Amino acid sequence: MIDFLIRQFKEPKLIFKYVISGSIAATAQIGILAALVELKSLNHLVAVAIAFILSAFVAFGFQKFWTFRDSSMAHSHFQMGLYLALAAIALSLNIFFMYLFVDVLHMWYIFGQILTIGIVTSITFLCNKNIVFRRGFIIPHVPEKICK
Repeated sequence: MIDFLIRQFKEPKLIFKYVISGSIAATAQIGILAALVELKSLNHLVAVAIAFILSAFVAFGFQKFWTFRDSSMAHSHFQMGLYLALAAIALSLNIFFMYLFVDVLHMWYIFGQILTIGIVTSITFLCNKNIVFRRGFIIPHVPEKICK
């Protein structure tokens, strides 16, 4: 298990691309949030939900095509579903770790968020690399009759 984890993080270029892609998506999320609140007078909670969803599409595009160099469009809809499910799990983990660090362990919330970002980013990197964008990942077959 330890060897597996060490191997996963031995590609500095891939990790760099993952961080840059995430940073671009985060910037898009903040920009969309600000635009919706400031220019459209949308409630901040509604705006953050919209911004989160739209930035997930930005992140997916960067992760798929640039970070993991997956140019196949054959199963992009399935990958996007996995990616969004992983984003929901990541949000849940973020809330859990912030509760743990701040409310249970009484850490300063900023330090807790920094630790949380490190943990959750590592988990999502592993999941994206080994599941969502894994080369040769077998997509479950859905019979055509169901799709029509």
